[in-house]
Amino acid sequence: MSSHAEIAPFAAAVYRPGDGERMALFEFVTDLKARGVSVGGLLQQADFDAGGAVAALYAIDVGSERRFPISLPNRGDDECSLDLPALVETSQVIRQAIDARVDLVVVEKFGEQEQAGGGLIDEIMQTIAAGIPLLISVPAAALPLWQERSGELGSVIEFSRQAFEDWWRQASGSD
Repeated sequence: MSSHAEIAPFAAAVYRPGDGERMALFEFVTDLKARGVSVGGLLQQADFDAGGAVAALYAIDVGSERRFPISLPNRGDDECSLDLPALVETSQVIRQAIDARVDLVVVEKFGEQEQAGGGLIDEIMQTIAAGIPLLISVPAAALPLWQERSGELGSVIEFSRQAFEDWWRQASGSD
């Protein structure tokens, strides 16, 4: 005997390096929250050095605005390294959003760890299985892998504020 759970709408918001609308997801989430939509998940924020290079990368809990330092410079090195314990801690943010049955989960982004089957991939798939709409940013180069992991289900949209709004209207049934 099997039951057919409704699969929530989910979308991959595809971006390319240098895309101009990098703040679009943050602005979209901020606007939804102001409209009373319950949003959970993680956004990213980078700190830059004087030369314009990424000096540190943070995951931001969209509910509490707590910052998790997920990539910090190595001592004596110009390269940044992923803080795996902090990444594990961020998984709790997604699980709490699932438990709270938020209206929307956002994840910025389907990164290297998720592409390799680690990072937040379990929580991302649990969000979909729980029937909660999911909006995830996906690098263009990783789109084929995302589609493979997601069974080629869900929408593929451009990384723009308008595309987010259009998708959300359909996903939330507020057309």
